[in-house]
Amino acid sequence: MKTNQRVRTRYVPRHTACGRVKPPRVKPPRVTGRRLRRALALTTTAVLLSAALAVAAIVRPQTTIAACPASLTSTGGRLTAVEGCPGPAAPALPPRPLAAVYAGPQYGFSGPSGIAAGPARLWVSNVLGNSVTQLRSATGKWAATLQASRYGFQGPEALAVGAGELWVANVQANSVIEINTSTGSLVRTLSGSAYGFDDPCALALAGHYLWVADARAASVTEIDTASGAPLRVLSGARYGFDDPYALAGSGDRVWVASAGDHSVTELGATTGRLIRVISGRRYGLDDPGALAASGGRVWIADQAGDSITEISARTGALIAILPGGSTGFADPSAILAAGNLLWVASEAGQSVTEIDVSTGAARTLSGPRYDFGSPAALAASGQDVWVANLGADSVTELLPR
Repeated sequence: MKTNQRVRTRYVPRHTACGRVKPPRVKPPRVTGRRLRRALALTTTAVLLSAALAVAAIVRPQTTIAACPASLTSTGGRLTAVEGCPGPAAPALPPRPLAAVYAGPQYGFSGPSGIAAGPARLWVSNVLGNSVTQLRSATGKWAATLQASRYGFQGPEALAVGAGELWVANVQANSVIEINTSTGSLVRTLSGSAYGFDDPCALALAGHYLWVADARAASVTEIDTASGAPLRVLSGARYGFDDPYALAGSGDRVWVASAGDHSVTELGATTGRLIRVISGRRYGLDDPGALAASGGRVWIADQAGDSITEISARTGALIAILPGGSTGFADPSAILAAGNLLWVASEAGQSVTEIDVSTGAARTLSGPRYDFGSPAALAASGQDVWVANLGADSVTELLPR
């Protein structure tokens, strides 16, 4: 990574500062994982935040959201939001979704940092509580809490679910745990030098393969999901990995966002073959921290640039850059592609922005009714969108009307 690039950006290595605020040292002394450090800092203000939200709900029980969402115009591949109502032809979003907030002792949320949806179930990782909460996706009711005493969780941060298995990345233990989603039984714990885990902070499934991003090791690991065996550990200058923090898989491709190198690396999902490294100022990548891939397109959330970069999944060509300041998001911490809609969680804005990718219409959801407190992760279950609120110890469900 070039020194002058660090000078010109707001990027800070996640495995050393892990976010915008570095909390005081706590035991255990080695604390890794960006969301884990951020959660530790947020715990000191959680009570005050909850009280403020409660008062706001009494004084102003509903948040007014503009009837007309911002419209977007494209100039040289960069999308610009135009406030107000441009007229009868303005693109429209579906009616504003309803919201249900799940919180309280029965859920056991403690720094909810990751979320994954499977058939009839939803899982939430509690990076501070060393547990994973299971919900019924149809009702939002608590189903079970998976505890460290049985599963060995130590800083569970990222989750992935597929083919009847739940995968949990432990940033403090440098391990990945596999759990059977039907029985809740522990299948295996993956760890050791062969896996190369060092701050495993992101997971992505692509076919029969699990990919793990190792932020501190500047590498990614490919695992055979059937056997749990490591297939390869990729590292080195040619891949451009420097603080790889986000992964996304679609079809036969995997994308890796490297915040330190201001780049996104595209790999073959089966073989690990290097396809391309996407970087440069024209892509608007300063601090890429979240990825989503769907329908032949890839979206990259850039936290330092407060923007979303859209590229072609087939060629890597730049399609557009969506600026957050005029669209409603700031410091985008998570991103989700679901059908025609792109959802962007905004840590600084304490909000979630909904974007129609076919029309460019955008709308930002915020306020007490949603309880977005440092939203850290997003997942889709059917038509519903779920948000893990790291700073509010809650989960918000957005339901279509």
